[in-house]
Amino acid sequence: MLHGRGHESADIDRVLEQARSGRSGSVVIRGPAGIGKSALLDYAAQRGHDMRVLRGAGVESEATLPFAALHLLLHRELNRIHALPDAQADALRGALGLGDVTPGSRFLIGLATLSLLSEIAGDGALLCLIDDAQWIDPPSMDALLFAARRLDAEGIAMMFAARTGFRVAGLPELRLGGLDEAAAAALLPAGLPPQVREHLLRESAGNPLALIELPAALTVEQRAGRLPPVGAMPVTERVQEAFRAQIAALTESARTALLFAAADGTGEIQTLVRAGAGLHDLEAAERGHLIEIRGTVVGFRHPLIRAAAYQSASLTARHSINSARHRGPSRPARSFAPPATCRPRRAGPATRSASSPPRNATS
Repeated sequence: MLHGRGHESADIDRVLEQARSGRSGSVVIRGPAGIGKSALLDYAAQRGHDMRVLRGAGVESEATLPFAALHLLLHRELNRIHALPDAQADALRGALGLGDVTPGSRFLIGLATLSLLSEIAGDGALLCLIDDAQWIDPPSMDALLFAARRLDAEGIAMMFAARTGFRVAGLPELRLGGLDEAAAAALLPAGLPPQVREHLLRESAGNPLALIELPAALTVEQRAGRLPPVGAMPVTERVQEAFRAQIAALTESARTALLFAAADGTGEIQTLVRAGAGLHDLEAAERGHLIEIRGTVVGFRHPLIRAAAYQSASLTARHSINSARHRGPSRPARSFAPPATCRPRRAGPATRSASSPPRNATS
């Protein structure tokens, strides 16, 4: 159970249970940076261990690339496109650059997305997790929202996590605020003087990431209460400033490797190394608790670290990194979620004609 998120965790559990029983549903988890949106998606992935899991995320450097996020989410299941009606299959192939096919209409691409998700769900349940939705390219978001609004009896649970300014019409929302005082206090390390604890509790406004990261950034004088613990800036900026300080402490080559990872949407070590990132440099970033390496996949410990790594780099450095990535060979991304076994397909929207949209019944 997450600290102070009992009600929110229960809401997630309800959506998962509905999907297991064959009733699809969706939810948008919305709140400021560091408030715990990604943690709730991780909670959903853990609770949905018996379901097929697809994970994707918006990547700031790919926010202007049409259908980049949709490809990142669906790449491991693209061999199923042949099961879709021809018009839908051609529309999705065109959108994702699979063959010499002209992209179809927004309607057909959205319907094909829904049909493919139903195909993936099969006779079981599918959990679709999309983090950092505010960075998803508009065409991908149109297709995903089209599908989410038309979920019915496919056994699919779709969960989006996005920052406060992200607005979506027609989907249920789960708005996250700060933790209550008891839950917030439980996240602070032991041994802090009372005045320092009170100051951090007050200034963090219950933001879980701030409660975890800001104490680690305190100087000896601040931790002892001899200097103010934090400066006068918004909590998200304080946390990002702490991350930027950790990044600045790396060697130049390690910072470059971190920038490669921030600009890349795949997380594949092999892809990063081919583009120019060094293995030793990635390991240095992991030792600095900025990234996690699981098998052959690199993941940022928190989306704000990715943002800090990308935004703190110069425009010249970003351009050089993106050019190197596009010159080198690329492979589809992998998720931290283990590959799911195939199941027979439940009858769903893939069996509907392209000219007849599925019933609009979002739960």
